[in-house]
Amino acid sequence: MSDRPTSNRRPGPRVATGIFALLAILALVGAVIATGGLAELGGLGGLGGRVSQAGPSGLATASTSPSPTGLAATPVDSPSPSAAVPSGPASPSPGTGAAPISAIGFRVRHTVVPIGFPLPAASRYRYGDGWRVPRVGKVYSYEEVRGVAPDGTLLRAHDGVDIVVSTGTPIRAVFDGTVIDPTTRWLPWDPSRYGTVVVIQSTESSSPGYMAIAAHLSRRAVHLGDTVRRGQVVGWTGRTGNAAGTIPHLHFELRAPFEIPQAWGGIRRLLDVFDPLPSLLAADPHR
Repeated sequence: MSDRPTSNRRPGPRVATGIFALLAILALVGAVIATGGLAELGGLGGLGGRVSQAGPSGLATASTSPSPTGLAATPVDSPSPSAAVPSGPASPSPGTGAAPISAIGFRVRHTVVPIGFPLPAASRYRYGDGWRVPRVGKVYSYEEVRGVAPDGTLLRAHDGVDIVVSTGTPIRAVFDGTVIDPTTRWLPWDPSRYGTVVVIQSTESSSPGYMAIAAHLSRRAVHLGDTVRRGQVVGWTGRTGNAAGTIPHLHFELRAPFEIPQAWGGIRRLLDVFDPLPSLLAADPHR
């Protein structure tokens, strides 16, 4: 047995060859990692380095590759930051364009209730007498006044808008709703004044409880308690009630589901009626 220290022995030819081979393999692996070439070794070079691999949960996760600018490119399975925000006008927030839900701040001459137009778009019509123009006859508790006569009698005013149109024109529901009985809602109801009417109470979320009155009809196409859809034919224009001697027209009113403090001609009243013209103009297909 030799007395020379084993540390001074030179490695044999076989050992040296193995060491050089190991160093060569390590250098090759290092070069591959440095260039992101693991995918190349796997034969996936056509994906440009964006490879989906199984993540901890077993679902596919996206990897990234350097972009030409040196910044990380967007993962192929993830939306770009701009894709999270749709282009174009924003959707209206809930309640936008809806009718008021109380009398607070209610503007009787400017409020717009989202309704459909009561006449077919092909109809020939024009606007006649408007809201609060003079009318004759007794003033009921639910009607507008325009002042007081010298003897103290209240002077009645028009509660709606007249749309001049030929007799027999179809009348359409201005919102989804239920046909209600006006004789139980507004007392006393005078048929000799309104004639044949259809009153619809809205069930739409943008106008819950609001009511539309179509008066002086020749006949109805619906019955009390019926459920109707916006645009459905509910009757036809006529000359019933006190419209017998007038130009053929539709008398149209809108009424709120609450009372609104109003003052006109020195008289203060709580009424559910308000000017329907702004709503009609907003719905008019020819405006």
